[in-house]
Amino acid sequence: KDYDTLVSEGFGLLQAVGKGSKHKPRLVTITYNGKDKDVAPIALVGKGITYDSGGYSIKTKNGMATMKFDMCGAANVVGIIEAASRLQLPVNIVGVLACAENMPSGEATRPGDIIIAMNGKSVEILNTDAEGRLVLCDTLCYVQKYYQPKAIIDVATLTGACVVALGHVRSAVFSND
Repeated sequence: KDYDTLVSEGFGLLQAVGKGSKHKPRLVTITYNGKDKDVAPIALVGKGITYDSGGYSIKTKNGMATMKFDMCGAANVVGIIEAASRLQLPVNIVGVLACAENMPSGEATRPGDIIIAMNGKSVEILNTDAEGRLVLCDTLCYVQKYYQPKAIIDVATLTGACVVALGHVRSAVFSND
């Protein structure tokens, strides 16, 4: 989905993260069908922040050096779908990539702005460097609404708080099962 489609379909949070960049946000959907089309897919949602400066809540100079890798969740989703296709796995997969560049500019979202998410809920943006949860919120709502998947796997580099909580040798996994 291009920027105008995101606006018309109410992806307020994805728009809010990417509107400060000259490269407007996109939502990319890739499907793999290894079973009948009526079988519910597994949804893979990937965070694709192509660069994360932190927006107006700008990162430190040391914090920005690796922020080109904030798109690794989306890259992993693409790789998983490629592998499933090559292996001809008997599963349906929908991969949805929330792609944006988080930059400050005269158009960018400011701390304190209130944005309406795709599901109609209002969200106050207190820290523009919390972009991952914002783009994933709209994307998860979209996946649930349009694909009714049997499972959703969210792949994202939401590492800051996880590193504080778990250190550098463990990964965080959140589940309702």
